Amino acid sequence: MLGSVRWFSCIALSAVCALIGGSTLATGSTVQAAPLAQRSGDFPGAVDSYLNPSASKVVDWENRDYSLTCDDTVKKPVKVAIRNGKGIAKTDGIGGYDRWKVEVQRTAPGKLPHLGNVTAVLFYCSPQPSNFFTQELRVYRSNNGSEIARTPHLSGGDWLPPEYQPESVAIRKDRIVADLKFYGPGDPHGSPSRVRHLSWTWDGKKFVTHKDGAESEARGRINLTRERITVNGMGPLKLDMSRDEAAKAIGMPIPGKEGRRVCTDFSVQGGLEGLLLRFTSDRLVAIYVQRPATTISTLSDIHIGSARDDVLDTYAGEITVTTPDYGGEELVFAPSAPKFAGKVIRFGMSDGVVETFIAGKRDWAVFAPSCGASE
Repeated sequence: MLGSVRWFSCIALSAVCALIGGSTLATGSTVQAAPLAQRSGDFPGAVDSYLNPSASKVVDWENRDYSLTCDDTVKKPVKVAIRNGKGIAKTDGIGGYDRWKVEVQRTAPGKLPHLGNVTAVLFYCSPQPSNFFTQELRVYRSNNGSEIARTPHLSGGDWLPPEYQPESVAIRKDRIVADLKFYGPGDPHGSPSRVRHLSWTWDGKKFVTHKDGAESEARGRINLTRERITVNGMGPLKLDMSRDEAAKAIGMPIPGKEGRRVCTDFSVQGGLEGLLLRFTSDRLVAIYVQRPATTISTLSDIHIGSARDDVLDTYAGEITVTTPDYGGEELVFAPSAPKFAGKVIRFGMSDGVVETFIAGKRDWAVFAPSCGASE
């Protein structure tokens, strides 16, 4: 009777029986399986899915539960339900705060030695109430979402911790890699400016941070915070460069596509927030500086926050004061030397200080009408 029950069970579940056994014999209480070669060779994907259902599981990284520490804000991980890429943690054990605001900033799939297919997930976490946020990078198995480990906490030494640049997080050449901005002298809160390239490898027990070798990959990168702006460009960036030429000159990508407007303002990946490169027809025509890029200055050391009188004194005899149609005040420096003809630096003023400035070709170094952002 038992053999008959199993026989009819196989008829009802013929697909499963065919995959597992190929042919079955209802002899007494035994079911004979097909040879291993047939099970693993004829139907490798189906058999693996049956014997290991998690192998075919599709993980939705922006809609699942995670265990996080808000980058060591607490020692014991806290469960956070993420939905549509965001979540709120309101529970005991979150370090004395009312709540954590958490977001998934980046997911990066790839393959690592000894681990196979994995996905690195970068989290943003802001304990509330506060005026800061943290980030933590954790690594999971791609087939079932189980956590492997997180990368080590990174200290800023005498400064605030560094900030990951989300779009740079990737897995390549058997490593997890990312660009981070570190704080240094003169950097205001929320505006680290020193970009470093780090990587992590798996040593069998934990992820190990690599700084020396990783920094060598970034040696070709130009630290734009140390470059001064002129009517001709900024350090190695020169007017009339194509976007590819500009990216090679600074050693950093300038991602995106030109928008539908006649000009497009591009950000530099891994560069300083508030620094925009203006292109039209794939030619660099101006460099635009906004807040929070307050550390970038002109060759004459004029920057966001400089007083109106300092601007007038610095460029005396070559600067004009204008009142644009949209209101406010602009100070326009136009060098008199023939080799600089048609090029200006335009300063947008607010309450007697420089609020923003743009340098380049006169027709393009303007604040309004504005150019579109990259697509």
